[in-house]
Amino acid sequence: MKADFLKDLLKRSTGSVAVLGNGLSGRAVEDLLNKEGYACDMFDQKDKLFGRENARNCSLVITSPGFPPSHEWIKLAEKEGKTIITELDLGMCYSRARSLVGITGTNGKTSLATILSHVANNLGLPSIALGNIGHPLASAEASGKTIGKNIFLETSSFQASQSTVLRLDSLLWTNFSPDHLDYHLSEREYFLAKLKLANRCKNSNNVWIGESVLSNAQKFGISINPNFQVVQSLGKKDIPLDVNPFFKSIPQSENLAFALQWTSGFGISHKQFFKALEGYEPEPHRLQKVDDVNQVSFWNDSKSTNLASVVAACRSFSEKIIWIGGGKNKGQQASDFAKSLKPYLAGAFLIGEMSFPLNQCLLERGIKSTICKSLRDALHLAFEAAARQQKILFSPGFSSFDMFSNYSERGNSFKSLVFDLKRCSQEDTKLPVTHLQISY
Repeated sequence: MKADFLKDLLKRSTGSVAVLGNGLSGRAVEDLLNKEGYACDMFDQKDKLFGRENARNCSLVITSPGFPPSHEWIKLAEKEGKTIITELDLGMCYSRARSLVGITGTNGKTSLATILSHVANNLGLPSIALGNIGHPLASAEASGKTIGKNIFLETSSFQASQSTVLRLDSLLWTNFSPDHLDYHLSEREYFLAKLKLANRCKNSNNVWIGESVLSNAQKFGISINPNFQVVQSLGKKDIPLDVNPFFKSIPQSENLAFALQWTSGFGISHKQFFKALEGYEPEPHRLQKVDDVNQVSFWNDSKSTNLASVVAACRSFSEKIIWIGGGKNKGQQASDFAKSLKPYLAGAFLIGEMSFPLNQCLLERGIKSTICKSLRDALHLAFEAAARQQKILFSPGFSSFDMFSNYSERGNSFKSLVFDLKRCSQEDTKLPVTHLQISY
């Protein structure tokens, strides 16, 4: 579908637009539609249900990322022959940006979007980071924030899979590994959702992909446009010594390689790039040291929600670490975690829905593990087990929704618990902990 066709459809419509979901994405759609003079009805499973009459009488349907293609409301709209688009589609139709640069991948998308926005603005290239980062494109268009700017649009596979209008000026597809298998029917379908963004890019020469993207395409037997450019991650020698150590971790070294590729199109040298990078503050909960307690260091990587991100965090350390992990499953296999993490773990302390299957699989691999009742107990038990100068890594690898409202709340809880532990340690106070099972 073309953007002009969608605009014409809105102009010719007699019924109101049905917006599925009244969260951040849905409210952004409402803002832009109202600005353009169109009426809309908001539907949400808690407040207002979308039925057959609604599907029959609406002009078109705009869906939020939380509604998978298999959702009954989507199927109902399809049965009534309604056009279904996403918030990104609507935002692109009314975009007044200089360029739309899509950023996708399994891990590190938000960091790359904010890195590029920071660097570009410091280089005199007006830019803004939008999309899945928490700032919808449609909302920014409604407020006029995008005019003449480069938009670094973090795009999830949820958004990509249902988009029908979005065509990017360029795309940075950093990496690929299994994830969101509770949403997509298969790993291959998850890959195809992201490939859809690349194939729809206005210029195939402006698509950059990571090495893992290419290797997975080969694994799935999927052809990749030969014009796509493969980007190799930076090595430690490629990153100046005085750069924040955060950028020398994985996937940040990969993100820097992509950022350098994009800025090189403007004639920006490596030296200019790293100068412009100065002052960048990493987004919270992405492999950052919290504090030391009695020579044991605690690291917060709460944003980690899949196996690849846990492995990347573990690889950032030169010695074996104590891992705190677990949470709500997204279709990932506990056995894959045990197999992949075995070389990196001195022990594991497990929380949430996945703690029991993880414990069993880790034991089978000869890794000491403990099933814990809470994050607080996991942290204290890990601290008791740690040797001096050992590192305790909180990189959950799973969704937070079984115990916390989101990864940010989860990460903040971990940090608070570390600070409480340090205070109690200084006061020589022992706090009781409860665990369900310790296995050796």
